[in-house]
Amino acid sequence: MFGAVLGLALLAAGCAGPANAGKASGRGTPEAAELTLWTPMGSSDEFDAFLAQVGKLSDDSIHITVVTNAHHEEGPDFEEQLVNDVKAGRTDLAALGSRVFDIEWAPALGALSAPLLINSFDAEQKVLEDPVAQRMIREVDGDGLTGIGLLPGSLRRPFGARTALLGPADYEGRTIGIQESKVADTTMRTLGARPEWMAAGGSVADLDGYEQQITSVNGSHYDKAGMIGTANVVLWPRTIVLVAGSKTFQRLSEEQRNVLREAARRAVPGAGTALREQEQSALGSLCRRGQKFATASPAQLAALRKAVQPVYDRLSRDRRTQEYLDAITALVRGVPAEPALSCAGVTPTAG
Repeated sequence: MFGAVLGLALLAAGCAGPANAGKASGRGTPEAAELTLWTPMGSSDEFDAFLAQVGKLSDDSIHITVVTNAHHEEGPDFEEQLVNDVKAGRTDLAALGSRVFDIEWAPALGALSAPLLINSFDAEQKVLEDPVAQRMIREVDGDGLTGIGLLPGSLRRPFGARTALLGPADYEGRTIGIQESKVADTTMRTLGARPEWMAAGGSVADLDGYEQQITSVNGSHYDKAGMIGTANVVLWPRTIVLVAGSKTFQRLSEEQRNVLREAARRAVPGAGTALREQEQSALGSLCRRGQKFATASPAQLAALRKAVQPVYDRLSRDRRTQEYLDAITALVRGVPAEPALSCAGVTPTAG
């Protein structure tokens, strides 16, 4: 059902099974804990900085075993299934997109996915290093869940079949693949498109377009569908939520709980650096395979921003979401947009 199990050597000993926190083995010896972390991602690359910080801060007394590809290709609700795994205690921890929480468990996290707001890695990192991020992760708490922290996630971009998704008119009447998110769904409907929720790694062959990060386009070989990417439009980031089951979290010592939360906070810069490197590497691979990009004009960008205003109006009906939107808007004001993607200078590989 799931992909590889990655034993990340943060502890050499410990008890088997989820949420086993041992007693201190002697005076001055830190308590040992063995935890599992499931993720729908194909690797731990995007949160390796968190795992490294856990090892450092716990003096290697917390061992986290990562299981990748959780619920991969099992349906468009793959992240919802993973949240339910955490609540049921089938895994201790999970790393997944914030987008799924705007549907039910933490609607105010929808502020992180507001269209065209966080449009660069620098902007995302600035938001997540601000105290507002520590308030936002508390939105996850309750109903069997405890938030650990927020990490930078990949930037999601539009890809269109036959013609690129540049301005609002390009979305009208098209079926656009998205992944489970109320904000993404509302945005596509507002632009006149028909959103279709996709499984992780699901096919895009029958769609008129989709939204996805460059690393996934490369890893899933979505470029084979021949769709054109928009070089200078970032719809939203897939910010990563680190979440624990409440029962698991309470069984840990106070020191261990603090380690996990502090590790997430300290991991933000390192995770952001890793994301930039991963995107550049994936872009190079796509360019060599002949991926095409088109650039939206300033007028098209302005029209897009105007067209998605109803999404902001809807988000603002919730007081806490509005507070987060205001805070994020103030933080990212003046932060340059992500540079446009380009394959200039890269020669496609024959065949």
